[in-house]
Amino acid sequence: MKNHKFSMRNLLLAITFTVFLVFFFINLSWFWDLLKGFFGIITPFLIGFLIAYILNFPYKFLYTKAFGRMGEKRKFLKKLRMPLALIITYLGTFAVFAALIVLLIPQIINNLSNLLTEFPGYYSSAQKMITSLTTEVANMHLPFFENFSVDEMVKGVTDFFVGSQDLTKAILNWLQGFVGNTMTGLYNLLMGVVISIYFLIFKEQLCRQMKKLAVAFIPMKYLPKVYEVVDITDTKCGRFLVGDILDAALLGVIFFIILTVFNFPYAPLIAVLCGVANIIPFFGPFIGAIPSAFILFLVNPWWALWFLVITFVIQQIDGNILKPKIIGNQVGLSSFWVLFSVIVGGALFNIPGFILGTPIYAVIYSLVAKKAGNKIEEKGKIAQEALDFKVLNYAEIAEEQKRIRAEKEQEQLQKLQKLLHLGSDDDDDPDTKEPEPEENFNDKVGKNKQ
Repeated sequence: MKNHKFSMRNLLLAITFTVFLVFFFINLSWFWDLLKGFFGIITPFLIGFLIAYILNFPYKFLYTKAFGRMGEKRKFLKKLRMPLALIITYLGTFAVFAALIVLLIPQIINNLSNLLTEFPGYYSSAQKMITSLTTEVANMHLPFFENFSVDEMVKGVTDFFVGSQDLTKAILNWLQGFVGNTMTGLYNLLMGVVISIYFLIFKEQLCRQMKKLAVAFIPMKYLPKVYEVVDITDTKCGRFLVGDILDAALLGVIFFIILTVFNFPYAPLIAVLCGVANIIPFFGPFIGAIPSAFILFLVNPWWALWFLVITFVIQQIDGNILKPKIIGNQVGLSSFWVLFSVIVGGALFNIPGFILGTPIYAVIYSLVAKKAGNKIEEKGKIAQEALDFKVLNYAEIAEEQKRIRAEKEQEQLQKLQKLLHLGSDDDDDPDTKEPEPEENFNDKVGKNKQ
């Protein structure tokens, strides 16, 4: 009866799950909109958690190192460790951002204003230069340019960037959307800063509550795996993200210094663009360099050429010296898998996917690699040899696996016999058999005489 009820329950669960899947795929767009709305609501909490996670490193240093001995002699001072570390962490962070805002924001606004003002002139100058260049190439009567039209090429380039709209109207539409997204982003950022303070104040209490929930509702045999996933995620994802942000900030400062020293136009705007874009793995340098080079190309093509040379040198220094020192080998992925994770993450989750795709995939990669290593180890030495391409005889591999299975089955059978007390202990166990009486010397002599 119990088995019957158990089967009926499984059947009802399977039917319910199937109906849910059908309903989910029929209303996939509705579920996707619901998911985006949910993430839109919790975005301030996600930003707050990210800010708290990043600021936890200086906060923990101040709390444990700088103020670690506070309160050893006077106990009442021990209560001041946390608020002092918290206040200094946020004041220091705000001071850095305030300095950047005072130094860079006015220059960036001035650069944008000048760029918008001078853009029609830049565009006309670039159009004339391209027309002159292509006319000279067309006059060479090369086979590739027999049916080439300069006007059609210029029109195609214009349509590619702004479509059929007027250039000024396209820029205004872009600015309108940019301002709207900026206001939403500022609101989420301000709320995230406030929420991050609460995250840092109550982080130990929140961690303890999460552990209680995990121990209460997750079977004990799965808890080590859950803790392992959390630890790998902290190493691969969290610390990589913190290091990547520091590396991008350092790269932006280097761009700003070099471009300012060589009197490049729009140096603050280009430095911020290249630094922020560098957070995105693999594609970040291209995302920052292409629009920056385009802006410089409108001013003077030689500026764009020298900028590309400077960008190449800086990226080589960053990839081979700075980033390995700051981040280390936290990701452990080849260039192919970095490219794969960035493309897939960006296609699924846009900008957050571009940034977080690589460290999240690194977590999955590490877990799968560890599981695969354990499985290979369980299969024995022959599996390792086959992995190293030392054994390519499939018959020998199959025979070895058959022998290993037979040994395991024999061990299980012996354990079962011992458990059920099968067989005779006196007959089966040679240690319990009585020794046969030894023949003395006279008996041996008598046998020899016979």
